[in-house]
Amino acid sequence: MEVQLNELLAGKATRIKNREYYPTHAYVEPFLERVKKFTNNIRISVQTPNQITYSGDGSLSTEDITYNRVLMEAILPEELKINEDVHKDVIGVVYGLDVRKPVVKFYHGKERSACTNLCVFSPNLLSCQDLEPEAAIDFRPLDRLIEQTDDTSAWLKKITEMEFDCRNQNVNESLGRWIRNCIQYSYKNNYGTVKLACSAPIDAYKLLFEKSDSEYYSGVDGPDISMYRVYNAFTQVLTDSRKKDSFNIFEKTLLLKDILDL
Repeated sequence: MEVQLNELLAGKATRIKNREYYPTHAYVEPFLERVKKFTNNIRISVQTPNQITYSGDGSLSTEDITYNRVLMEAILPEELKINEDVHKDVIGVVYGLDVRKPVVKFYHGKERSACTNLCVFSPNLLSCQDLEPEAAIDFRPLDRLIEQTDDTSAWLKKITEMEFDCRNQNVNESLGRWIRNCIQYSYKNNYGTVKLACSAPIDAYKLLFEKSDSEYYSGVDGPDISMYRVYNAFTQVLTDSRKKDSFNIFEKTLLLKDILDL
């Protein structure tokens, strides 16, 4: 769920399996210090424990909040125009305390401003590290990512020039290939394996070829469209799924490059 900054900073220290973790502000304030020189546009989403407690005078008026998973994204002001779309750089940090191996991730990508869809193509724009109990996060990898030149702009421009054949036969073959690629491809590192659900291509297919009120709609046997539109339909599906899983949004977006055979 999305929360305001003051709510996030109120997150309290917690203990998970006899491991002690700091209050939320200790993990997020160094990120805020680094990005405030660039922007005040920061989006926050969190996941609380399945069970929370209340304290107070018996009226249960004081909520005792902690956050097991936190995602913060800083949207930078620089703009890139692709067709009529505006894309802005986004710097993200996400951490999880309740996962098999507690981790913090930093990433750098671009966001399509009209729909907040994340766009990424290079694994070099992701950095992961252990989140140790009673230890501060090392933000030096984030500093490097902020300064790092990325190839996202070049990829976005490239896929605008790639055509997708909307004839019925190619649509059928492509949907089957996308689903099979979701089964085959995954992103693996020391913190687990991330896959894209086989339902994702079906949902993107509906946006492209079934739902006439979709901004991505073309229709079967319609004129050819660009792979940029196809890619954006897939990233829209991932954006819509953030309420269930924002923790792996970078990895899932990165998988689109393979799933769409770009």
